Amino acid sequence: MRRLGKEESRKRYRELRELWNEFDPIGVFGDWDEWSLDEYEDCCGPSLRLLEQGATASELEAYVYSALQRMGIEGDDKEVQDFVKKMQEWFQKNWSETYV
Repeated sequence: MRRLGKEESRKRYRELRELWNEFDPIGVFGDWDEWSLDEYEDCCGPSLRLLEQGATASELEAYVYSALQRMGIEGDDKEVQDFVKKMQEWFQKNWSETYV
């Protein structure tokens, strides 16, 4: 495993935040307001830890569902599965074997 420096760590976090923003489970990006760019900020750290630990798709889905529940919404199974797959593929392609 390779420890990331500050800039790489920020880049990785920013990329994951962009994935969450694309997923946009509460629909704040319909009008793309600048204020909402950090809407899913609280989900990024836990997601990254799970990805670093090699969490299974089921474990990641459980986290996403719990995050959605805290937001007061239910997730569509297919959308959550697609999002988890996208996160895993992104991490594997760009950041596997890294940590902060």
